[in-house]
Amino acid sequence: MFDAIARVLGRLLYIIYKTIAFENYGISLILFTFIVKLALLPLTIKQVKSSQKMQEIQPEVDKLQKRYKNDREKLNQELMKLYQEKGVNPASGCLPLFIQLPIIWALYYTIRRPLTYMLGWTKDFIGKIIIKIMEIQPQFFKGNEYAQIIGRFEDVKTDPVAVADLFERNLYSEINIVDALNTIPNLVEEGTEKISLNFLGIFNLGVKPTYDLSLITQSPGLYIPALFVVLLAVATTFLTSKMSMSQVSQNSNSQMNQTNKTLMYFGPIMTLLIGFQAPLGLSLYWTVSNLFQMAQQYFLDKYVYKKKEE
Repeated sequence: MFDAIARVLGRLLYIIYKTIAFENYGISLILFTFIVKLALLPLTIKQVKSSQKMQEIQPEVDKLQKRYKNDREKLNQELMKLYQEKGVNPASGCLPLFIQLPIIWALYYTIRRPLTYMLGWTKDFIGKIIIKIMEIQPQFFKGNEYAQIIGRFEDVKTDPVAVADLFERNLYSEINIVDALNTIPNLVEEGTEKISLNFLGIFNLGVKPTYDLSLITQSPGLYIPALFVVLLAVATTFLTSKMSMSQVSQNSNSQMNQTNKTLMYFGPIMTLLIGFQAPLGLSLYWTVSNLFQMAQQYFLDKYVYKKKEE
């Protein structure tokens, strides 16, 4: 499923890259993020309205929970009856999240394998490029993660598809191939579509961020900007969660408030963990998505919630 979604997202990202992003990968990701958020806007508005209704009936929910605290079956029946009477669907608030999760996961595939999902290169073509790189500058495939792969290369180097399959064992092999394509002259025929993962001349959106001080010391220009973007994604995730929870907390009971506080810290922690396991482009997507959501939340707080209170 994720492969199919990744192919759709990859082609959309490629179209943006070629048409309105000036063939800039970073701008493509930013514009792609805006398109996704705008597409999900109707569902987000529906989620906000559902949350408002849930807050309005919360006192009645609390009364039912106290009345039927020893009868779980009866409590569930009465809650469902209340939800039907008020036209509330408790699960509707989770719908945007359920839709975004496969998008984020498929985007991880797309960013990690831009040659396959953005440019639409076949395994045969990718395998031939790998063979050329191994003949000219094999240092593009260095490190412990390539040790076993390089050890088996001689056995399959006459079969490009087998070579591509072999190098796929390293999750970031296509990122290394992209770097080689932009470094080694005449690696592909003139007119062959290529892509650069650099953004603003500072950020390599294909790099996997690290907190390993030895790697940061060796390549500070590569890893310090990457670390900055990951921390920015974490900070904006926290601020987004805080803005969202602040409005909900005003009309929630203490137990729900405690749950909201837990969730407020869960998001940033997950962003941090995933940020160090995925290409930097995913953290850029997260950051832009969070900034969009913060602007959206500000608008709702200023013009929707306040208007309702008045």
